[in-house]
Order: sequence, then structure tokens, then C-alpha cells
Amino acid sequence: MKRIWRNKQKIDSIDYMQYKEHVGINNREYPSVLNQVDMIHLTIEDLCIIRSLQEQVKEHLTQIVGDFYKNLENEPSLMKIIKDNGSVDRLKKTLHPHMFEMFSGTIDDAYIKQRYIIAQVHVRIGLQPKWYMSAFQDLLQSLIIHVISNIKNIEQYQDNILAVTKIFNLEQQIVLEAYELENEKIRQKNLAKRDD
Repeated sequence: MKRIWRNKQKIDSIDYMQYKEHVGINNREYPSVLNQVDMIHLTIEDLCIIRSLQEQVKEHLTQIVGDFYKNLENEPSLMKIIKDNGSVDRLKKTLHPHMFEMFSGTIDDAYIKQRYIIAQVHVRIGLQPKWYMSAFQDLLQSLIIHVISNIKNIEQYQDNILAVTKIFNLEQQIVLEAYELENEKIRQKNLAKRDD
């Protein structure tokens, strides 16, 4: 599989490669994800950068998640879905580990399967993809503001922004594909019921 490597000296000077042993892409059940990874140029170096941010993400997670749910209050249909299916406090507890895991630097079958489960739940509770996309963009913006904006070195800032937007993009691709699959299953079930 082709990988794009940036200038190694630049990365080593920032010491991201210390995470190389702890990151990787290892999935057997979802081979098409490898093509998606290549298409968005998500590299091992990007995963090292993402992993290097994990502790900073953890430090700001309460603020990021709090801002996220505060923003959701602006859309009544989203608050209705939340109230009908649990509580904001319960969902906050779910989002914390999910965001932390996004910054593990590891994309394996379990990681992808978890995103499929999230999409299935979103379809079941009636969350439209447009609201998922909007909410996810809000998370990305908050993460950039709280975690990445304090990086002063322009090259390091750019590398961090690129790595983070790539992992967010891959997440959205996986979840939206799972949305489509789940909706197709529902359509097929409804057609089968009509034929009976």
C-alpha cells in the first residue's frame, strides 16, 4: 500500500515519531477503509501527530463536550431526540471515550465497528445525517480552538490541522456509509413486509 511520507527530519524535530510503535491501521473486516485512508492521504505520521494530541484532548474534553451539547440546544429537534432517548449527561459520558479513542492513532476493526454501531443508533433514534455532520463540524472547530490554536510553529500547526481534519473526515466517511447501509436494511425490511 502506498504511503505518503513528509520530510522525516521535520517530523523528527517535533518528535511525533516517538508514537510510531503505538499507532497503525490494521483492519481485515473492512478492506475498503484502506482505500479511503489512501485517498485522504492519512499517513502513519498523521496518526503519530493525532496520538501526540491525545493527552491535550483529554485535558480539554470536558470543555469540548460541554460546548458541543450547548450548541445542540439551538436545534429543538435535536434536543427532542436527546430527551426521547436518554439525557445530555448520559450522552456526554458516551462522547468522552469516543473522542479520546479518535486520538489513539489506531484504526482497526474494533474502531470501525464502533463507528458502525454509532450510525445504527443514529438511524434508530432518527438523527438525520445533516445534524450529525453539523454537530461533528462543531466538535472539530472546538477541538482546533482548545487544542491546536496554541501551537506557534506554523509548520507544526499545519501538520496538526491536516492530521486532525483527516481523522475527522475518515470518521464521517465511516459513519455516513454505515448510515446508508442501515437505511438500506430498513428499506429492504419494509419492502419484504409489503410483499407478504
